[in-house]
Amino acid sequence: MSSTPPALRARRRRPVGEVVLGVDMYRDAHVAAVLSVTGTVLATGEFPATILECLVAI
Repeated sequence: MSSTPPALRARRRRPVGEVVLGVDMYRDAHVAAVLSVTGTVLATGEFPATILECLVAI
C-alpha cells in the first residue's frame, strides 16, 4: 500500500530523459517539484518537515 495521496499519484508521469528536482524547505513543510528540462511540471508534493517524513519522501 502506498502512502502517496491519490491526487499526487494521479499527477505523476514517468519522465523520459533528464529531470530537474527543486525543493523549498520551510520550518513546517518541504515542497518539491520535478520538472522536465523544457520546464514542464511532472510532479509536485508537500511533505512535513520531520526527519522521518523526509526519508519517506525520498
